[in-house]
Parts: sequence; structure tokens; C-alpha cells
Amino acid sequence: MKPNKPIDAVLVKTASPFSKLVIPALVLVGAAAVIIGSNCSNERVDGGYAAYVYTNPIFGKKEFKGVLMGPSGTGYVWRQKAVNICVTPYTMSEEFDDIRASDQLKMNAQAYMVYRIDKSKVKEFVEQYGAIADTPNNPDEIANDAYESFIRQPFRTAVRTAIARFRGLEAPAKIPEITQMVEESLRKQLADSPFIVESVTIGSTTPPESVTLGITKKVEASQEYERQAIQLEIAKRSEEIADAEGRAKANRMNQEAQGELLRAKAEADAKLYARRQEAAAHLAMKQAEAEGMKLEAEGKKALNEAIGNNIIRMETINNLDKIKFPNILVGSEAVTPLFDALRNIKSE
Repeated sequence: MKPNKPIDAVLVKTASPFSKLVIPALVLVGAAAVIIGSNCSNERVDGGYAAYVYTNPIFGKKEFKGVLMGPSGTGYVWRQKAVNICVTPYTMSEEFDDIRASDQLKMNAQAYMVYRIDKSKVKEFVEQYGAIADTPNNPDEIANDAYESFIRQPFRTAVRTAIARFRGLEAPAKIPEITQMVEESLRKQLADSPFIVESVTIGSTTPPESVTLGITKKVEASQEYERQAIQLEIAKRSEEIADAEGRAKANRMNQEAQGELLRAKAEADAKLYARRQEAAAHLAMKQAEAEGMKLEAEGKKALNEAIGNNIIRMETINNLDKIKFPNILVGSEAVTPLFDALRNIKSE
């Protein structure tokens, strides 16, 4: 029985020349694949972002290749990198607790701004506002770093300057004007930069709590004073109304009393007048009676006198027919008129 040969000797003896060439080739291919895989990449860019693409050679200087707007990608290329820059708006806020108004009153304030990076100036932003090597490959960190480095201080200064133009207690009413002033100032300062100011908002401007408390107490005291003044005015008005009503009632009673007095006086005057009229009528009647009696007496007297003087004449006249006158013929006519007179009396 022959002794067994060593396994290694068997393998070496059975290995063919072809296998000796394939193994090194496979190793080389594997190494090349590793090298190519580690040095080639497809830099992808999402929507709302812009990519600053540059070469990253093993030896030598980095070179700018272009700006790629998302969504897109570079495809697999040899040793290229991309810095993603967010070109959508960011909102930043600032708090203030020591702003001096024009009257030196210390003010509190909140301010907000919305800005974005101009997509047409991505190359300028990356190369002039931050070194590639020092720029983190995180869009939000890049935006925050840019705000802290280039925007924050001008923003705060603009807010302080605008509020300082007004008196402390009038500043809250001037927020629209303050907002416009801050926005215009900030846009002017950043006009030649890659930053676009979309809007500025001043949330509030208030004095310190102690001042606010003092103002509140003053307002409350003023309101209380006004309330008391109104109540006093109401009481005074009520008193005036009561006095007016009392005076009106007294006047009304006085007028009624005067009316009663006038009525009584009128009735008394009427009665007195009636009595006077009755007395005057009675007196007139008595006077008329006296006059009548006097006239009657006078008439009787005249009648008696007439009768006494003429009775003989009347009797004579009535008896003329019975008297016969003698015809006395006398040469003288002295008695003729007597006879004519007698005849005339008879004829009457």
C-alpha cells in the first residue's frame, strides 16, 4: 500500500495556467470597482433646492461645474460634489428688551422677517458668503449660518433705528410705519447680496411692565374719576330736575291760587258792580219819581194858576151869547175896539 500524497502538492499539481491568470484579474477588477464606486456618485437635488456642483479631485484644486436646480441629478460622475442650497423662504424672529424710544423709554419688541436665497445667485452665495470646505452639507444649517452672519445684525439695527424715531407710548400705534421703515432699510442694505427680503413684521412694541402697570393704574384712576364725575353729574342733574319740578309745582300752585284770587275778585267786582248798578238804578228811579212829583206839582200849580185867572173869562166866554150889548151910537169910536175884541173871543 502506497503512502498518501500531501493535499497541497495535489492542488499545485492540478492547477492550470489559466487559473493563475484569472485570479489576479478578478482581484484587479474588484479593486477597480471599489475605486470607481468610491469616487463616482450621482448628486441628487430635490425640489425647492439648488445645488452648487464642483469637482473634488484627489490632487489639485476644486473647480465649479454649475448650478443644478431641483428636482434633478448629476448622474454618475467622477469625483463631483454638490452643496444643496434651499431657495424657499425662511422665517426668522428676534426679541428685544432694551430698545430706547425717542424719549429714552425702554421698550420691548418682537420682530419677524421672511427671507430667501436668490436662486440666480447660488454660485455667488457659496463662493463669497461661505467657504466650501467649511459649509455643512445641510441646507437648514447653511441658511441659519447665513442669517447669523449676514442678516441678523442689519435686521436688529433697522428695528432699533425705526422704533427710536417715536416716543415710547406712541410706538404701539405706529407699528405699520415702523414695519415699513424696517423693511425698506433692510432691503436697501441687502440689495447687492444673494438674500431677498420677502417681508418684515413687527409683532408688538411695549414699554416695560412697570411702565405698563403705571399706565394701567393711571387709566383706571382716570376711568374711576370719569365714572364718579358722571355719577356726580347725574346726581346734580337729578337734583336740578327735582328742583325744576318743585319750582314748576310751586308755580302751578301759585298760578292756581292767583287764578282763584282773580276769579274771586272778579265775582266780587261783578257783585259790587251789580249792586252799584242796582243802587244807581234805584237812585235814578227815586230821582225820576221825585222829578215826576215835582213836575206834577208844578203842573198842578200852573193849572191852578191858569184856572184861577181864566175861570171868569171862560165863564164869560161861554155866556157871551146870553149877553146883549147895547148899541151905543156915539160920535166917537173909542168903544168900538172893545166890542170887536169880545166878538173875536167868542168866535175862538
